[in-house]
Amino acid sequence: MKSGFPPAFFLAALLIALLAMPAWSSAIELKTISQELDVGLGYAGKEATQIDSSGELNTSLKYVASLKVSRDLLLRLGAEWQLYSFPKPRDSVVPPSLQQANAIIGVDYQLAEQWLMRAELQPGMYGDLKRLDGRYFDAPLLMGFVYLIDADLQWFFGLRADLKSHYPVVPAVGVRWKFDDLWTLNLMLPNPRLEYDVNSKLQAYFGAAILGGTYVVGDHFGDDRGLPQLNNATLDFTEVRLGPGLSWKARPNLNVDIEAGYVVHRSWDFFDENINSTGNPGPYLQLGLRARF
Repeated sequence: MKSGFPPAFFLAALLIALLAMPAWSSAIELKTISQELDVGLGYAGKEATQIDSSGELNTSLKYVASLKVSRDLLLRLGAEWQLYSFPKPRDSVVPPSLQQANAIIGVDYQLAEQWLMRAELQPGMYGDLKRLDGRYFDAPLLMGFVYLIDADLQWFFGLRADLKSHYPVVPAVGVRWKFDDLWTLNLMLPNPRLEYDVNSKLQAYFGAAILGGTYVVGDHFGDDRGLPQLNNATLDFTEVRLGPGLSWKARPNLNVDIEAGYVVHRSWDFFDENINSTGNPGPYLQLGLRARF
């Protein structure tokens, strides 16, 4: 994992710097730039305070700058870095780490008075990233449509397309319904949940989270495990979480999130080779910071 960290981290940092500088300079003149920064850190495993053979550490960093091009069109540019670390024995088919370092290129467009659209391409490197190689390149596409019935009720329709995945196209339908002054049913993937506004600064919720992606392992990953067919193999990593959380508005533009619960499903699927490994269910703890400015 140590040798894989620097190239991924510095690629993400470089993308963020390159994209942020023109956004900040343009904002001075246009005053139509909004920015998002999300940072996450979490642990999941058998024991909440001990890293063992089924544990997982995850770290994420995401930056997006949005430029208002016209009354109906918003351009989104950014970068993202994410790391999953699994301290497994060397002979396990579970990779010691999975990383992604990608750009974010997207648009928000108002199709009609009640219809909004978002399209987002995420080209980048997806794998163990011990070295940068074209085989790690992927470009998942996210598309979503929102139908605004009123301020309290919205329907969502979308899909995720990734030609490298076992499931190249995954559709989704969701709804956000504020059915009470304090309660909101927010059934939008990948984080559907029921929300309760404790006060103007604190929100409690209970819900689920779906994590993962499609990655390519290294040149000798299979050789090291006596399974040469897994060299440069593609896998789908999937994790499903369930539990409560709190979101605290520390400042008008800064939220601090904490949630804890249970990982009910975790799998590493080398679908081309019909090799699938699943992890034991266990607790998780996740911390996050969300800044909007």
